[in-house]
Amino acid sequence: MRDGGGKSASSGRVRQWLDAARAPLGTVFLLAYAVVAFAPGWGLATAVFLGAGLLLYAISVPFSSSFHKGLALVSFSALGTAVLTGKFDAEEFFGGLPAYFGVVAVLLVLSAAGYPIRAARYTVQIRALMGALTRRGVGAGPTAGVLGHVLGAVLDVGALVLVDVISRRATPAVRIEALTWAGRAFSFVPLWANLNLLTATTIELTGVSYPMLLAVMLPFVGLGMAAMLIVAQRDKDETEEAPKVTLDRGAIAVLLYPVLLVSAVELANLLLPGLSLTGAIAVTVATVVLCIAVLATVLLRRTSPVRRLAREARESLVSSHAEFAIFVSAGILVLSLEALGALAPVGDALGALPPVLVAPALALVVGTGFVMGIHVVPLVLLINTAFPLIESPSPALWAMAILLGSSCALLLTPFSNSVTMLARLSEMHPLEIGPKRNWRFALALIVASAAYLTLLTLLLGAT
Repeated sequence: MRDGGGKSASSGRVRQWLDAARAPLGTVFLLAYAVVAFAPGWGLATAVFLGAGLLLYAISVPFSSSFHKGLALVSFSALGTAVLTGKFDAEEFFGGLPAYFGVVAVLLVLSAAGYPIRAARYTVQIRALMGALTRRGVGAGPTAGVLGHVLGAVLDVGALVLVDVISRRATPAVRIEALTWAGRAFSFVPLWANLNLLTATTIELTGVSYPMLLAVMLPFVGLGMAAMLIVAQRDKDETEEAPKVTLDRGAIAVLLYPVLLVSAVELANLLLPGLSLTGAIAVTVATVVLCIAVLATVLLRRTSPVRRLAREARESLVSSHAEFAIFVSAGILVLSLEALGALAPVGDALGALPPVLVAPALALVVGTGFVMGIHVVPLVLLINTAFPLIESPSPALWAMAILLGSSCALLLTPFSNSVTMLARLSEMHPLEIGPKRNWRFALALIVASAAYLTLLTLLLGAT
């Protein structure tokens, strides 16, 4: 028993030491990413970026879930096969890895996007907004849905945490319903918000312009959200009276911040055409958040805003095991499969379809793959490797197919961040808070998506 206890204590010390090393390593990783984004041809910066990323990956996999460890095992099996069969090309392999490390870098930066509205005064204003809606007869479901959608644009699934904090005063049943409706409303965020990593990746791969994406997406999002909120209001439950908190300019800031940050990213993308959209997201979010922290420090004449930002950034780096494990393993797997020629049949199958069927096929592949456990961003990168999406005769159509396929599966798969977060907050099994509670919503979304995709196909003339 002492040996087992000693091994456990030793393992704990190693874990503690490695976690302490993640913050400085992560800082080097992000700084190198910034240099690579602006100067992609600089070999030293790329080497530092890959080196720091590989180190972080190596100390992430052992402390990740069994799913992530299994993915790493499959990835290295494919890599080993490529090496043993003589099909491994080191230059192409290491030339392709930065794209996957870049995904991790953007995710780490995006984790700080909600920093301003996570401040205590803004949390109070979010609670006041919810209370104001409740006093006007709006149920907990639609209120949580609005907050889940608006805040989800900058907080990602962190918006669900805020909804949970605010709805704690409600009965357990109403609280679970609020979380469920917030998750459903969040399903519409990837369809339009360029701060969402899948949306940004899809824009880059298909070459669709952001204004065009909004033009085809916003009617669907608007109608879908309206229908969802009407249904949620019909299921209204009684909730405890929310405390009366005076609404001030902070409430307006909460609502405007996501819109302003999305607009700032698009402006940066226009002003810096040589920078990728994901690079523009990382640079813009980091700049805006840092400026807000510095401004708050100057106005308040105390260092707590900057210290809070530093603490949140460090916590994000220390807890980034899953991000490195899944995206780097996916990169190794995709690049190895490409070297082996295993992706060619996928490209051939999609290429053989009549043009009118390509968009539905893309939506089906993305949705099915996501439900089966393949994270949607690596899945789209894998599809692009086999079937270059930039060759689309109608970029908006293909982009919409990818995003709709993902949104339809978001609450059906226990492997999505949304279901994982909902399960953690509700203390329910992922299958119960996900597919069991949301299969009707997902079915309605699938039908609506198929109809809208068909209409868009006709309008864009993709025949």
